[in-house]
Amino acid sequence: MDFRSDTVTKPTQAMREAMANAPVGDDVYGDDPTVNKLEAWAAERHGFEAAMFTTSGTQANLLGLMAHCQRGDEYLCGQQAHNYKYEAGGAAVLGSIQPQPIENNPDGTLDFGKLKAAIKPDDSHLLAPSC
Repeated sequence: MDFRSDTVTKPTQAMREAMANAPVGDDVYGDDPTVNKLEAWAAERHGFEAAMFTTSGTQANLLGLMAHCQRGDEYLCGQQAHNYKYEAGGAAVLGSIQPQPIENNPDGTLDFGKLKAAIKPDDSHLLAPSC
């Protein structure tokens, strides 16, 4: 199985049959038993009060940013961050959240000094503080 991406994953015949035969309901009304069970399992497994199913990692990343930032906020991320390089500017386009990319170290980590230096002061002439 290759679960790198929602566009790379190829479901097996058994997976297709499970999807076709799964009991379904309207998730907006909270009556989809399959989604409810998946969300409950994910929340319990990871020690959270609740979880939410998203259809892709891109959608999950955007929702995460929008849950933590307000329109006009800025978020710090590495220049190699997936949400910065490969998600078509969704945070800026759909969330009105400006990315501030920071150069990654050779091992992929971010230097705390560079992160601290990139945080803008609370000034009405600048973007809102980094979230």
